[in-house]
Amino acid sequence: MKETASSAYLRRLVHAICLGGASTLSLTAISATSGAATTDAATTGAATTGASTDELQEITVTGIRASLQQSLDIKRDSFGIVDAISAEDIGKFPDSNLATAMERIPGVTVSRANVSVGGIAGTTGKANQITVRGFGPEFNQTLYDGRQVPTSTGNRGFDFGAVGADFVGQVDVLKTPDSTLSSGAIGATINIKYPKPFDHPGLQLAGSVSGSDGSGSNKITPNAGLLISDTFADNRFGVLADVAYSEVKTRGNHVDIQGWEGGRGDGNSGLAPCQLAGAGPCPSPTPAPTIKDWFIQDYGVYQEHNDDKRVGGRLVLQARPVDGLEITIDDNYSKETLTQIQQGFSVWFNNNSLTNVVQAPDGTVTSFLQPNSPTDFQAAINGSVIQDNTLGFNVKWDLNEHNSLLFDAYTAQSKLNPGGQLSERDADVGYGNSPALASTFGVNVTGGKNLPYPVGYGPSSDASQFLNPAIIGSHVLVEDYAQNKDTVNQFKLQGTWSDENLKFKYGVQFTHEAVELSGFTDLPYTWQMYAGYGPPPIGTGGVVPVPANLISGTFGTGSNFISGFGNGGNLPPSIMAANGNAIYNYLTGLNGAGQNVAACSNLAGATPCTGKYIMYQNVGQTQDISENTTSPYLNLSEKTKIAELPLWINVGARYEITHVNSAGLSQLPVGQLTILPTDHTAYNVTYTPTTYVSTKSEYRYLLPNIDLALGVTDALKVRVDLSRTLTRPQLTNLTPDLNVPAGQRVGALNATGGNPTLLPFLSDNVDIGAEWYYAPNSYLSVDGFVKEVTNFIVGGTRTGPINGVTLPDGSLAQFAITSQVNGPSAEVRGVELAVQHLFWDTGFGIQANATFVSTNKPYNPNDLSTSGFAVTGLANSYNFVPFFEKYGFMVRVAINHQNEFLNNFGQHQPNSQFGAEPVFVNAGTYVDLTTSYQINRHFNVYFEALNLTDQAYSTHGRFSEQLLDVVDTGRLYTLGVHAKL
Repeated sequence: MKETASSAYLRRLVHAICLGGASTLSLTAISATSGAATTDAATTGAATTGASTDELQEITVTGIRASLQQSLDIKRDSFGIVDAISAEDIGKFPDSNLATAMERIPGVTVSRANVSVGGIAGTTGKANQITVRGFGPEFNQTLYDGRQVPTSTGNRGFDFGAVGADFVGQVDVLKTPDSTLSSGAIGATINIKYPKPFDHPGLQLAGSVSGSDGSGSNKITPNAGLLISDTFADNRFGVLADVAYSEVKTRGNHVDIQGWEGGRGDGNSGLAPCQLAGAGPCPSPTPAPTIKDWFIQDYGVYQEHNDDKRVGGRLVLQARPVDGLEITIDDNYSKETLTQIQQGFSVWFNNNSLTNVVQAPDGTVTSFLQPNSPTDFQAAINGSVIQDNTLGFNVKWDLNEHNSLLFDAYTAQSKLNPGGQLSERDADVGYGNSPALASTFGVNVTGGKNLPYPVGYGPSSDASQFLNPAIIGSHVLVEDYAQNKDTVNQFKLQGTWSDENLKFKYGVQFTHEAVELSGFTDLPYTWQMYAGYGPPPIGTGGVVPVPANLISGTFGTGSNFISGFGNGGNLPPSIMAANGNAIYNYLTGLNGAGQNVAACSNLAGATPCTGKYIMYQNVGQTQDISENTTSPYLNLSEKTKIAELPLWINVGARYEITHVNSAGLSQLPVGQLTILPTDHTAYNVTYTPTTYVSTKSEYRYLLPNIDLALGVTDALKVRVDLSRTLTRPQLTNLTPDLNVPAGQRVGALNATGGNPTLLPFLSDNVDIGAEWYYAPNSYLSVDGFVKEVTNFIVGGTRTGPINGVTLPDGSLAQFAITSQVNGPSAEVRGVELAVQHLFWDTGFGIQANATFVSTNKPYNPNDLSTSGFAVTGLANSYNFVPFFEKYGFMVRVAINHQNEFLNNFGQHQPNSQFGAEPVFVNAGTYVDLTTSYQINRHFNVYFEALNLTDQAYSTHGRFSEQLLDVVDTGRLYTLGVHAKL
């Protein structure tokens, strides 16, 4: 019987599924292309469209070389400065992480930092955000297939760690703007492109399955993906569906200093000249403050167990009902669940109680002691859930030979903790709130690649009793979560007229973005219900003993606690690893028995004390912002000649009209601050009733661009690009109210104020470059750029009273008030060098690039003004990627280095007299290894090792010895199989 087309299709599908089911890779799909035969993916192959072997065969190159060639073609043929990364094959992106992949691009550096929502600054070790030409995540715009991507994290920076690379087709990094795409970005526009059914006609099945092991996690976690695509009815209709799941567990060893607070003499710093080591007793009266100094506010040592789960799916429907008309509907869904169990200890230092102080010449306090220091053992569960969904409708209609129309409608939503998941539950227990157990605790800072280490730890500074569970009592228990939502609705109508050498695009785009930010935390002062230290009668207030089985776990440190850093042997050899959820359940199970009466009397709204921890909405973290932007645009591109040399001309302009509506809740402190009886480092604050405030603003900008490319020879192209781009202000800076958070600390009163009328950053850009494509799949390029950036947004900090609030002694309370304003301008300049070379037919090749950047506004650590300004993110960097691919075998080593750079202003404890203290990321070199072997044309086994040299992530403050965070997450190994037919 003759086989019909439908039966042949079913036969191929069943055959593919059976092949997968018969192997050990039961979760892995097989890729099959209808009517085509393929060869080894790592070698040259042929595909025929008929049965005769005499017909012309199409030569197909796949693998790394195909990916590099496609990326090279995109770079060469683009009007502007564009670098791209292309999939090696459908369902086979070169890297498992998009940020890691983009790190190979000139001018792109990657951040491996992660701030747990509501938790202590740390890192999971994965690459999650990028900096382009020195401009950080908030200066870059990320698009999905040309559409704006919402982000619910509370800022505009995009987290690439939340996006699976499993089925990405291509990533374009546009360093010069495309007026038809967006307003551009001062750093770059990143356009993530996904495959569609019509991109690969016929039946396509692709999949992978793998296991990952983070060094120290001691558990292999699964990863799997499946893609199915097919076209029907002579390629008139198509459907694509994919689904992916991944889980990665890592363990981080972490030494943390939450802030280096600056001051002078015995002012807010608490250090009088007579307190310096060897200076003798203090005279009376105390000398006037004259000595600048920076001291440690909070010191801690932790171990963090991270679990990152991600599930995603995509469905695409396409139709060509008539020639020239193409309709596409696509829906993308993803959900990332990040959980971090953080265990360790910390000690808080008050600014007026340090003794035996030793300072470095720059003023950094490198050694000190603090009598009567309480010790916290912390058991925190931090985390976040981010759920994204996008839905798009696109119509392309070729009216005739020269004219076409495009209509695109898109709605997208990102939600943070949509089910009210906790961002942080931090159960603190400890000892020390009595003369009998108080420690004279201190920290030594030796600088260089050494960890700051504690001295005098343990009750009564007895290290042998450091972990004695018999003297551990409850202290505080803090809970909070953020619940954010970002909604984007976008519409675009575009027309195109074109002939052989000329193309003219014109259109309009409307974007509505609505952001809802909400924060929830403990109702004051439920977190103090069982506050104190040590069991009664040693403890005070409502402290209760904590059963030993809830705090009996420990983790070790040792000399190799953090790779590349010394002094690990000076840390406490074992540190308590308490169970935060178990402590929470134990305390709530007491039903108020033995609770702190004073804390109960302070509960907001006269809420009755039941022994239960109560959450309420944090006024200062509540914010609603909407932005409506209308953007008419046009773009003209032409290929012509000058002196018989080919010249490509591209001229565009985009006019942005943005209306902003910002609303929030305001609540100011009133009356007199009182010291909490259960925590003498904290104040009780009384507030006015909550009021609703809102503000409207508007701005308009014309954003032109011109790109010129001259073909000096067939292989040599020179470019000149001129443009203006903008980056909108951070969302959290647009709040219209003054925020004075609860839990104010003695000697560290602070408040923040928003500015809803902030204007966007503007940048006038010049790029001049040359590209030499001297051999197949090989090129050499150089690009110089200058960016003149205005309207920089800076946080000015001033000290002053708020609403007449007084201290317990009756004097006027002085708050460090930080607010945002548009201010200075700066110039950023740099050079990018890149080479890609294949060594004939040997299978060997290299990619290498280097970026050198500078500015006329570098950071000056000796500038102690509270409104100091400097350009952040600037780091020289280089990438070197040698590889070999032949005989079915592939191996690639990626070496990525970036110099030290200024990352941001504002440490975790922002209480310095000198304004927002800086955070520098220390220089780091990361080495990644990827290798694979093509077993046959169906199966490819691969192995990936990330951070092969175990590079730790570290930051420091104003001076190099002011270490902030040092985190060692170790290596991450993945072994898996790709399959296709």
